Amino acid sequence: MIAFIEAHQLNSMLVICGACGILVFLLLLTRFLSKNRKRILILMELLALHLLWFDRLAYIYAGYPGRTGYVMVRVSNFMVFFLTSGIVFGFNLYLMDWLSSEGKLRTLPLRLKFVSGLSAVGMLLAVISVPMNLYYYFDEMNRYHRGPGFLVAYIIPVVCPLVQYSVVRQYRKIFGRLIYISLVLYIFVPIVCGIIQIFAYGISIVNMAMVAVSIFLYVFSYIDMNNTVVHAHNIEILTMQDEKKRMQDVLNRISLAFISELEEKDSLTKGKPVRAAEYAKRIAQYNGKDDDYCAKAYYTALFDAVGLFSFYGKILDFQDREADEMERIAKVATACADMTMSGKEHDAMPLYMAREELVKGAGEKFDAVFADTMVKIIDADGKTAAQDFSETEEIRCGEYRDKVSQGIEIGRKIKKISFVCIDTAAGEKFSAPSIILFDSFDRRVHSDDRTIDAYHYLEYGELWFDEHMITTAARKMEVVKVFRREGGAEGSRAEYEMTAFRVDDHIKLTMRGPELEKEIIVALPNRTMSSYIGLTGEHCTIQDIAIETVESETGAEDIPRIVGDISYINHLESDIKNVQVDKTRSASTQGIALENRLRIAFHSMSLPAASLIWHCPYVVLYWSKDGSVGGEGYQEYALIKLNGEAECLTELAQTKFRLKKKDGFPGWDAWKFANREGMEYEVFLEKKGNRIILRADNLGINIESTTTLASGVEEVYVALTGDQVALTDIRIR
Repeated sequence: MIAFIEAHQLNSMLVICGACGILVFLLLLTRFLSKNRKRILILMELLALHLLWFDRLAYIYAGYPGRTGYVMVRVSNFMVFFLTSGIVFGFNLYLMDWLSSEGKLRTLPLRLKFVSGLSAVGMLLAVISVPMNLYYYFDEMNRYHRGPGFLVAYIIPVVCPLVQYSVVRQYRKIFGRLIYISLVLYIFVPIVCGIIQIFAYGISIVNMAMVAVSIFLYVFSYIDMNNTVVHAHNIEILTMQDEKKRMQDVLNRISLAFISELEEKDSLTKGKPVRAAEYAKRIAQYNGKDDDYCAKAYYTALFDAVGLFSFYGKILDFQDREADEMERIAKVATACADMTMSGKEHDAMPLYMAREELVKGAGEKFDAVFADTMVKIIDADGKTAAQDFSETEEIRCGEYRDKVSQGIEIGRKIKKISFVCIDTAAGEKFSAPSIILFDSFDRRVHSDDRTIDAYHYLEYGELWFDEHMITTAARKMEVVKVFRREGGAEGSRAEYEMTAFRVDDHIKLTMRGPELEKEIIVALPNRTMSSYIGLTGEHCTIQDIAIETVESETGAEDIPRIVGDISYINHLESDIKNVQVDKTRSASTQGIALENRLRIAFHSMSLPAASLIWHCPYVVLYWSKDGSVGGEGYQEYALIKLNGEAECLTELAQTKFRLKKKDGFPGWDAWKFANREGMEYEVFLEKKGNRIILRADNLGINIESTTTLASGVEEVYVALTGDQVALTDIRIR
């Protein structure tokens, strides 16, 4: 290593000198440093540049004959020893400036003043040593030799940096991490190199090291300052964001106050503008708009809901295109809010009915993309809202059925329900709990004609925890076992337990009260309807309600049938088996491998309980190991509803969907009627590489979808499913 440095040190010195010169030029252009810091760094880089330049000249002219060699070798060596102490002095100025500016020290450490004095003494000794030949001398050939006091020249460059390090160490919290590292390198690298040079005569690694660390000092200072600037910029951005948020809050308060003032004059509109604004914001977010756009969408809908969109648009100075898009979002959001809240001329509409209106109006009354987004938001809210009964609920019942709990859903898994009932009649009136079996879109029991119709409420029957029960819409309710219990209730407080589960269109209930335990089989009108238990009673309080779900599922063998099965697919079968879909995608046809082209023709009839436009056939594109829907390794690529909706919720495929209502489309009421009566469907599918194209034209609803599969997806299956439909006479070509 030493030999390599010795062989290339003149070129290395030249390169490092050039780097110093460039840094001096850059420092002259730099704006991020204070004037004093800038002057000190320029001084340090100039000192380092001249130190190494004269050191290089000393090697070049060593042994050079003639007057030029005589002068240059002496001047160069003198400047090397003189500038060595000068660099210590410049570094000391740098430390003092940093401590006084960034460190805010009013009084600088005496050690630094001591170093300034020593470095001045060092420069003076360099002058005195020349006539005394103390540090060095030259022979008759102008060759350099070490003098008797050569080691004295190392005292200042070694002692002073150590003193400076003690100051740096003491005040290290003032310096940033990068600056601290650069200072430590500046101090110790030359010292280490100096020790090496004592034993490695003929090379100048000390001087090269001093210049190199001077360069690093600038570079690290630049990086540190850049980080500081970035940090300050980030703080400025955060400040601006906070200011923007404060302005947004102010605008929000002013807007809401203004809207509230308008709502006071029309109580029926209360809450609608805010709900419309929230919907609009979610529509914008779903479509990938940025925060500013979403905020504008929020306020557009807020003011649109009270008929002031044009006024708000003028305030924000929208562009024409942006204003048009905002208005289309606001129209969807406002319509949904208006439909789902009571108004002057209508009652609140259930969400599922608002969903249907949006699907019907997509592409005509409403923007197709934003209406579809609102439908997806409604679906997401519906899944979130579809939570089971809250066990913390306490039901205080007065007169007959004046309070009924939210419905507890009955499914294939056994539900265990227990509660405590407290008699509040004090023996003056009849007091007992009971349960209501029912179906309703909102999981609530209804008693007036308007909400019964709106939420499709159907009551199957009511049962008490004694021998009594009332059958309403259930096809049959039969008590199959009864057990008398001894002891009965003690005082006004009694415990009740029950279990319930359902298989297809039959429910099995076990009810146990203080005096009686009975087992009941309930035959529902069909498999399509849902089933819920509502807890109620007369002159009692129901509390300490606990609900437990047994994980294992039940089967048909667990409930004896008390009436015959209702089937709508007892027809001749064609290429694949008929299928009855009682609930959303509760059943599917067998899978059909899609290789090139495929035509599927079939007969579809909506089941009697079907009432919505999406109660129709669906086509599902998927893959599974055995080719069945839901089979091992199941991956779903797309779901196309033949009323004109599509879902693609996977990273394995992307679906582009187009819906067009042709001149022959009779309207949605006629569409639903035709589906209830039964109609013929045709679906055409074609696989081109990784694209699957589906086309369907049924009763004026023209659909074309293109599903692009991710790389690596090869096999694709097609199956028919739906919601409350019977699919028969299925022909494959």
